[in-house]
Amino acid sequence: MARPTPLLAALLLFVSERAHAQSAAESFSVLEVPGYGEAVVSVPGDGRAHPVVVAAHGNYDRPEWQCGAWSLLVRGRAFVLCPRGVARRDSPSASDVRFTYRDGLTLGREIDAGLAALRAAYGERIASGPIVYAGFSLGAIMGTGYVRRTREQVAAAVMIEGGHDGWTAGAARSFAQRGGRAVLFGCGQGGCANDARRAVARMRGAPVETAVTLAPRAGHSYGGVVWVAMREAFERLIGPALAR
Repeated sequence: MARPTPLLAALLLFVSERAHAQSAAESFSVLEVPGYGEAVVSVPGDGRAHPVVVAAHGNYDRPEWQCGAWSLLVRGRAFVLCPRGVARRDSPSASDVRFTYRDGLTLGREIDAGLAALRAAYGERIASGPIVYAGFSLGAIMGTGYVRRTREQVAAAVMIEGGHDGWTAGAARSFAQRGGRAVLFGCGQGGCANDARRAVARMRGAPVETAVTLAPRAGHSYGGVVWVAMREAFERLIGPALAR
């Protein structure tokens, strides 16, 4: 039998991991967030205390999709909180509503409200300590501002297909001073990878670990081969923040 191509092998691994996650004792819940739309939460199934990963979607996206993708990388080691944002008027249909975020400040307030609601709902199952921020496209672009402004301590940030411009030398130093340890950039396009490498160059000298991963020709995406390309760097840079 012929060996699968690298692309097919990556997609098969992604599907296998998704099936594993769905068969594990992990569930997705809807969380009421006062003043905002319902968030989606990936809930670890072991009943122990876990940290939180906030996963912000892109424009014309859905929080359910983000929670599905990020939960594969997290593998039950954290709650994954996916804020909803606001519905787009140009959604395909009433049964297929897509979402966006009004602006970065509003997204930040929604995340803070979501974290408060999550802690109220799950109590001692939410571990004390810093969170991890993850964003795709618009969620990454606006996420750099949230990571810099939030009162929450953020241990690490993952930016996929966006969020490069906000990472200046000053931003990296401030992030480190507030407890930030790592920033991972994930890309499916060469232009994104180039922008990410320039961001890493600007951050040089700050005590922050960085990495850029590229899944060539994958396009503006966060799943499939982009997810596979990020796995090793995610475990190296972000994994320690989940081991609590």
